[in-house]
Amino acid sequence: MERELIRLIDADDTQLDVELISILEDNFEKYIIYTKGESQKNGNLIIYVSKLKIKEGKYYLENVHSDDEWSRIKMLLSDIINK
Repeated sequence: MERELIRLIDADDTQLDVELISILEDNFEKYIIYTKGESQKNGNLIIYVSKLKIKEGKYYLENVHSDDEWSRIKMLLSDIINK
């Protein structure tokens, strides 16, 4: 499977190239799942999840804060894993 690299730019204009894993959607939001290529001590890949927002034609990432929202994300991920 070919890796898709994307460039993230934070509020300080710091650029970071990451590997896109997936974009998830539910009725409320879009979420981006990506990795920086980091691994935990046990060898598992560390992944990141952020809300994907569009403002004035540009994409922005926002943190996920609520437990309810994390529950929806976990259900979306579970649906992918169980296919």
